[in-house]
Amino acid sequence: MPDTSPDTLPTGSPVVESLRARLLTDLGRILPRGHRSWTALDFPMHFNCGDSALHLGLEAAARSAAVPVERILDRRSYDAALLSRDSLPLSMAGGTWGGLYPTHHEHRLKFLRDTKGRPAVQLPQSIEHVDEHHREELRRAVGEHGSFIFLVRDQRSFEIAQRDYDCEVHLVPDLAFALGPLRRNPAVEPLVVQARTDKEAGGVEGFPSTFDWVQAPPRSRSALGLKVAARLNRLQRRAPGRATAAAARESMRFLARANLDRATALLSRGERVVTDRLHGHVISTLLGIPHVVVNDKFGKVRALHETWLAQDPTSAFAATWTEVPDALAQLSTRP
Repeated sequence: MPDTSPDTLPTGSPVVESLRARLLTDLGRILPRGHRSWTALDFPMHFNCGDSALHLGLEAAARSAAVPVERILDRRSYDAALLSRDSLPLSMAGGTWGGLYPTHHEHRLKFLRDTKGRPAVQLPQSIEHVDEHHREELRRAVGEHGSFIFLVRDQRSFEIAQRDYDCEVHLVPDLAFALGPLRRNPAVEPLVVQARTDKEAGGVEGFPSTFDWVQAPPRSRSALGLKVAARLNRLQRRAPGRATAAAARESMRFLARANLDRATALLSRGERVVTDRLHGHVISTLLGIPHVVVNDKFGKVRALHETWLAQDPTSAFAATWTEVPDALAQLSTRP
């Protein structure tokens, strides 16, 4: 994990500390008590560094609450039989609610059916309903659950959830803020540009040299971690005992830490950053790197920025890539 000792905290850490404190206070107030552990579901078994930051945020929240994470499952290892009655099931945070990613959607419906009538938590999500069919499937599953707690991470999603879902709904900061301020590496370039390469990309313009973090070098710690974690994770359904759970859990934590370290290295290369990834924005904020965040195709970046970070001096918002030069100029005028 990046160093977060007091003498290495980034500029802007008061904003991060404020959001971290609010998040941990909110989770302490909202999450049901009386469970001896937590079970983390829908673990990100891939190279996306932002999703890894969310899992590590969950681990940080668990440490703050003095509750162990007993088991970590992804969509392949998930089995209702692995959900202990005295462990609180929590579905991973992110931007997958609403049908945009079909495998996440189907997993979420199964999770809601399997936990019907017992406390279950959706960690902070952005909502983007792709159509009425997916919205209605989720609305019905939540309505039939009876004990579901829905956390969202921006005001727009909060309003949608309150309107569409018959359950307990709370607005809290993005789960990655539980990590608190992180230490950046020394910059080696004036500017680095991160541009999405997936279905949420808005279309980068004017920057011929960009990077994304959904792939990793073959011999990197991320690549090694994914190989080991995937193999141990598959064993959980065949050998569900504590030893297998512990081995899988530690391998998945290694993968998540390797991905966060890779994100830190990529973003730290620039004295300033331009990114259209929501967690490019969040992790740059945690690292104290001045940056411009560009809206994504569906508006979840704008929604999160306006809810929590609009007044943060380390970042400026650009609605489109054509607005980036003006946003960079705006950054340069700040102390």
